[in-house]
Order: sequence, then C-alpha cells, then structure tokens
Amino acid sequence: MAVEFPSNGFWCSTCRHFHQGLPVSFAADFPDSYVALKKAERETRAQISSDQCIIDDEWFFIRGLVEIPIIGFQEPFLWGVWTTVKKEPFEEISNHWETAGRENMIGPYKGRLDNSLSEYPETLNLKCTIHIRPVGERPVFCINEPDHLLAKEQREGISLVRIQEIASRLMHKS
Repeated sequence: MAVEFPSNGFWCSTCRHFHQGLPVSFAADFPDSYVALKKAERETRAQISSDQCIIDDEWFFIRGLVEIPIIGFQEPFLWGVWTTVKKEPFEEISNHWETAGRENMIGPYKGRLDNSLSEYPETLNLKCTIHIRPVGERPVFCINEPDHLLAKEQREGISLVRIQEIASRLMHKS
C-alpha cells in the first residue's frame, strides 16, 4: 500500500523559503538540437509541434517521458524529454498518432535522448527504448545505459529528499 503523497510543500535549499506543494515533473520544451539553432534558422530548417520535431528533413524527434518511481508512492516522478529517432520509426509513429490501440500495434523503438538534464551526468545521446502509449499519452523512454544515474533511478526509484533537491535547484534556474 502506497503512502499518501505530501501536498503541503517543502523547505527550499536554494532560497531558504517554504514552497507549497512538491513538483513531481519537469520538462524540456524543445529538443536541444532545436534550441541550438539560431532563431532565424528555426523558421527555415525546423518544423515543430508540441510532440514532434523535424530538422532539415533529416533529424526526427519525439517528445516523451522518463518515468522514475518515487520510493513509497504510487505516483512517479516525470522528466519530459525529447528523443531522436530514425525517419522510418518517426513516420510509423506519426502515421499511428491518432490510432486507437497503437500501443499494441507499433514499437518499441530505439532512440537517443536529445536533452541535457542538469541534475545528472550528461544525458544528451543516452540510448533509450521508446514505448508507445495509448492515444493522448506521451511515449515512455526507458534508459538503456544501466550505469548512468538516470537509468539507476529509473530502475530503483528516488526519494522525496532527492525530489526536493531537484526542485530546489530547478525552480530557481533562470
């Protein structure tokens, strides 16, 4: 039986104030490869939506989640990130974007993370497996490099203290 998730908040180690609630997800809005383009280049070289991105008709990206169990709780901690995939899987995923039951029809796929998460040793280009979820849900990315801290936390879970540390740093990043 899972423990009730604390909703009152936490003391922030960065600003030394009490914050209401505890964030259990953080997300990258764009793939790092997209962010690396100059703003003018983005208009001519890239196509982007909330869940997919194409650069130069050569690089293909899907937005999804790295789910990390929170020790003692049912709710996972979520990293919203982007992964790069080859053209064929990208097209197959796109073709089934609104197909009911797609999670049983397509995938899994291989990908590489396209975001550097500051709370970990370098995560850019980490190998992952992309698991398709039902329509309306983002894919889940399982990290395939077992010695990396992100993969270890995905396997073993993280504590509320670790989440508070992450939140304390990320909530105050400019």
